[in-house]
Amino acid sequence: MASRPARTMSKRRAASSDMLARSKIPVWIVKALLSSGIKRVSKLALMTDDELLALPGIGKRAVELIRASRSNGQSDGSRELTPRDSSGKMSGDG
Repeated sequence: MASRPARTMSKRRAASSDMLARSKIPVWIVKALLSSGIKRVSKLALMTDDELLALPGIGKRAVELIRASRSNGQSDGSRELTPRDSSGKMSGDG
């Protein structure tokens, strides 16, 4: 019996460090994000604060903690979560 070639992935897998469950974001926030279908830290980086606030269970404090989790030295290779305003621009951009 001939062996089969290894299966190749058509999509590139994201690093496991990009998973919310492995982040330093508090568990109660992770649960709220997961219930909204968000599984990756990198997706949070693309969302504005207003988009996060629109999610069930996510309030101002949760957004602050999400943004702070990235600035507190979590160096997992995923994208930095810089606060964005409703226009999508990063805070402090001029």
